[in-house]
Amino acid sequence: MLKEKYPSTEDTRLILQNNLKAIREILNWTSSDLGNLIGVTKQTISNLETQNSRLTKLHYIALRTVIDFEIENLKMTDQDRSDRAEMLLNLFDESEKYAASENKSLDFEQISEASSLIATTSTVKNAATVIGSLAAIIGAPVVAALMSSKDKK
Repeated sequence: MLKEKYPSTEDTRLILQNNLKAIREILNWTSSDLGNLIGVTKQTISNLETQNSRLTKLHYIALRTVIDFEIENLKMTDQDRSDRAEMLLNLFDESEKYAASENKSLDFEQISEASSLIATTSTVKNAATVIGSLAAIIGAPVVAALMSSKDKK
């Protein structure tokens, strides 16, 4: 059996969909830019961001592929932006793991608020400060996992 590079659940896809705009902001992409990268229209990206369409597994895989590719490219030219984008993806992953381990449902609104804060910070250091101050809200284990992933760089 093949192992998927980007396994996803409905929650995983919903987290990415709810935070697509924040990712685009960090990567300095317009809706058109992102649409062109994954082979859809600007309107499709807009519909995904406004929840007028559901993010399919195929969209999820395409998005993760181009996002991960851009993060790797940014490591050579803009390490800070690359780190903030990775921090954002780690926030999504760690929030889902934490909710599963604690047998809790995901708080999509809290994840989106944290995501927006990371996207609007100017440096990864500021993003880490913001995330650290959110420990009580998003969960100390999530923050600890994010900080350790940031420190490994």
